[in-house]
Amino acid sequence: MSLEEEYLSVFAELKEALKLCSPINKEVIPLIDLTLLDEAASDYALSALDQKARLYHVAAICVYPQHLTKMTPSSGVKLATVINFPEGDQPTQQVLASIDALLSAKLVDEIDYVFPHQIYLEGEKEFALSQCQQAYARCKHAGITFKVILETGALPSLECIYRLSKEVIGAGCDFLKTSTGKIAQGATISAAFAILQAIKESKTNCGLKISGGLKKPEQAFTYMTLAKQMLGRELDQSWFRIGASSLLDELLIS
Repeated sequence: MSLEEEYLSVFAELKEALKLCSPINKEVIPLIDLTLLDEAASDYALSALDQKARLYHVAAICVYPQHLTKMTPSSGVKLATVINFPEGDQPTQQVLASIDALLSAKLVDEIDYVFPHQIYLEGEKEFALSQCQQAYARCKHAGITFKVILETGALPSLECIYRLSKEVIGAGCDFLKTSTGKIAQGATISAAFAILQAIKESKTNCGLKISGGLKKPEQAFTYMTLAKQMLGRELDQSWFRIGASSLLDELLIS
């Protein structure tokens, strides 16, 4: 069975599973990486984000590196930031220096790193994977969770997403993440399927973070059901996250 045929089969099963499930909003909230990636974000907006995250006990707060000091350190909510963001085109030494600075400052629990997908697609696969591997090694040594953003909307096919996912898992990561949220195409069910298929076949504990365009509870429930269906694991923030800026508000009012 081809990857596309496998996807169609899984998607049919997903539709049936969604008919039977009874979504509970409070099950989504602990899986959220509450995100504000706006370089011009005001102190007020950052403070409001910080307070909301801690009030509702989300998994993590994700902001730009320069905004980390505006957040309140807490054992209950992780602090995450982005590196090589959003294009994934920074030189390796710059990427590693940025990580080293974050590790030295001890401000962050998690790093969301944009894989150099354009370089990879241009044929420099070994270079791209080497950069990822070096970045992961630094984070692993420091005990920092390392999430690799594949930018699936920029990848040409399901097969490419699947193949890259396998290669990045081999290079080393804690999570694979769909999107930056900064290009037109964010997360899709088919992209999530391809990543989950790679994770399943790897027999590792690699996690999945869905991001890019998730605004409605129904979208979150669909991805949650797909992940449970494919990996056979109970959902937990240790391996499944949803990166979103407005989803929490929707969950609270629906």
